[in-house]
Amino acid sequence: MPEKNLLHRWRETVSSRPGTRDSFNGMHLAVLHQTTRRKLDQRLSLIQFETPDFMLCELKGRPLEMMAFALPATDTEVLWLCLQFHGKVSFPDGHVSQPETLFSFATGANDYPLTLAAEKQWVLLLGLSGPSRQLLLAELAPLREQHDGPQNDWAAYAITFADRRHLDAFSKLTFGPFTTPHHIGQLLAHLYGAYAQQLEKPREPGGEQALMLLYHQVVAYIQRHYMDEGLNRETVAAECNCSVRQLNRAFEGRSVTFNTAIRTLRLHKARELLRKKPELSVEEVAVILQFPNGKHFATQYRKQFHRSPREERKAILPRK
Repeated sequence: MPEKNLLHRWRETVSSRPGTRDSFNGMHLAVLHQTTRRKLDQRLSLIQFETPDFMLCELKGRPLEMMAFALPATDTEVLWLCLQFHGKVSFPDGHVSQPETLFSFATGANDYPLTLAAEKQWVLLLGLSGPSRQLLLAELAPLREQHDGPQNDWAAYAITFADRRHLDAFSKLTFGPFTTPHHIGQLLAHLYGAYAQQLEKPREPGGEQALMLLYHQVVAYIQRHYMDEGLNRETVAAECNCSVRQLNRAFEGRSVTFNTAIRTLRLHKARELLRKKPELSVEEVAVILQFPNGKHFATQYRKQFHRSPREERKAILPRK
């Protein structure tokens, strides 16, 4: 039961947006004292924390437009672990991060600008420099080998439940002048250690990494084509150059199933039509969104929005 409650709280946190009054609530670094907090624009919040060995940055919100953000400058090399919960970030060498992934990269003394897409963003960057970086690389051979290898070898893995559990535990700690570096060091040890274990696993073509990338590819395709008639597993698999079996495996254990992804997008489109197209009947909206009939559409709509389509329409009509 505790794990189920933790997962429920995590999903609520992930789906929430920063509030207008205190947009820093819900961010993992909000528990730290003596942080730098600022708004990069009206809807994007930044929390930043630095010590001689630790450099932590967290960005959350939805930028009004594509924007650049430079990582903190330093005189020495910094080893970063990035947890990309939402959105996409472009890096100077051409890499583009994907949602729900974590990966590691290194920066030198030069400026290192990131480019954030104008979409829902949530990214946590944990940096190590100085003696702590050297000790970590000496202790974790897979991580050391990765960064001694080709610069384009960015190994991205899915963020696990264990990673989220460590972050949740971190947000409940009590921080003070003495305990803060200790707690941060423990968090980084857990997350970097788990990432190093992932690096040791063989990366087979049909392994978890490939399935995760296929999952994101399929979800992106659905987001672009959810209005298409005849959208199903066979047509999507053909467009994504995979088998139906591979597609099914890509969705195993995910929080969003293939059918749920399509249905949710269509229901949100239905809500938009109900509000902006009063000349369309509920049955016509159901047909446009390719539901089998009005009754089935109404049932699914109530499950999603906790009101019927007709109640939705009445709620927005001007009162006489």
